[in-house]
Amino acid sequence: MKTSLCVITVGLAASIAALAAHSAQPEQEQNVKSTITSGKQVALMADISGSLFRDVNLAGSEFENVNMSQTRLHDINLSDISISAANLGGAHFKHIGPAPDQSGKQARQKAITFEEAQLCDSTFKKVDLSNVKLIDCNLDGMTIDGVLVTDLLAAYKKAKP
Repeated sequence: MKTSLCVITVGLAASIAALAAHSAQPEQEQNVKSTITSGKQVALMADISGSLFRDVNLAGSEFENVNMSQTRLHDINLSDISISAANLGGAHFKHIGPAPDQSGKQARQKAITFEEAQLCDSTFKKVDLSNVKLIDCNLDGMTIDGVLVTDLLAAYKKAKP
């Protein structure tokens, strides 16, 4: 009987401690529990929509045939990634490159390559395009500050000796 009473008391004390710890967590995080703590994970044919990843290292990960529509990516390091066969329609890229230092200067980032990409009807606004190379590209309708690039190239070729 004493053993049973001791087990019940210990169980009750543990439950009270767990409840106290649980109620001390912020309201928002009470329903969010970490299900993966570390180690290599594999998710095949899984629906993990609505998942939350914070302070997570996904270096070297592979994503294939993954629906990431309406995904929000903020403050992420995508250096040296490779993206192929991707639909980026409607995507919005902003504040791309290294963060400015305390004086407001932004270091140059490593070169980015777009190959066999469809960027028609896209807008580049306040973008540093210094040293950009366009090779074998369709420039029909492309403008720079309202001037057709094809007209600029034609004028350049005409003036060139």
